[in-house]
Amino acid sequence: MNRLKNILAGLLALTSLGAVAQVKVTAKVDSIDVIQGALRRVDVEVVQPEQMNLRWLTERPADARSQEPVELIPGVEVNSSSEVDTVNLGSGRLQLNRTLLIQPWDSGEFVIPGIALVAGEDTFRSSQLVIKVFTADVDTMTTIHSWGPAVSQSRGFFDWVPDWIADYWWAYVLGLLLIAGAVTAYIIKRKGGFSQALKPAAKPVPPYEKAMEQLAVLKQRQLCEKGQEKTYYTELTEILRQYLEGRFGINAMEMTTPQIKRAVRATVPAEAAPGLMNEVLEMADYVKFAKMRPLPEDNVRAFEQAIKFVENTRPAPEQDNQGKEAEK
Repeated sequence: MNRLKNILAGLLALTSLGAVAQVKVTAKVDSIDVIQGALRRVDVEVVQPEQMNLRWLTERPADARSQEPVELIPGVEVNSSSEVDTVNLGSGRLQLNRTLLIQPWDSGEFVIPGIALVAGEDTFRSSQLVIKVFTADVDTMTTIHSWGPAVSQSRGFFDWVPDWIADYWWAYVLGLLLIAGAVTAYIIKRKGGFSQALKPAAKPVPPYEKAMEQLAVLKQRQLCEKGQEKTYYTELTEILRQYLEGRFGINAMEMTTPQIKRAVRATVPAEAAPGLMNEVLEMADYVKFAKMRPLPEDNVRAFEQAIKFVENTRPAPEQDNQGKEAEK
């Protein structure tokens, strides 16, 4: 009898070890360099048996009273996480995909001991993640200056002319322009009118072609190689803003970065990877406002993401043909 119990216990232990061996957790951070307080994306992939119920340690327990973010390690928190995307791999196995946004609050190099999940008494963890957190340069005022001397107000041209001229100068200018236009029209009419017909208006360039042409010109200028990263990212984001307005009707030229993100998320299909636009805008903000000096590979990555976003959102051939017929 005791021998039978030992055999059953051994079989259960082997089954448990087999289930544990079938669990694999993989995590990858999009970039190891991050500005203090900024967000970094961590893509997590879990392969597990179909019947196993895993709990993510990056989530607060359902009965937790505190609403504070989960802390991976001191100084690094989980800001938010996406819903779990489940894929059936067959043979009784599932693949769980999830994206976490982590946010560091201290500067320095941090080693995160992996993303952990728990099933019963077993803990499964990915390989460790490393991020380097930099602080943004802040200009400080080192000296306090006294009040400047009084300045005498100089008098301009309109201070010397009568009020009846200074108040209605625009009306006199408009009258002169109307008279000049009437005289010009009379002379043209006397000479037989215009010699050539007005040229037809140029056909508008489709947003996709215009964006690709502008991106090609920007690449040829090699601004980053000349140390003009701020000008490079300013022109790169302006090209994308114009493309969003022409392609999707988003008034991006008048929007802030968070407003553009919300508009893109609500308008651009998920399969077009709207996150590419978000990453380019975030990098541009770091360079333009936080005075961060990006690495050469960051500049190449931002340009490739811009190209990929425009390619992903290119209209279908049917839409191009319909647009051209409408223009005719």
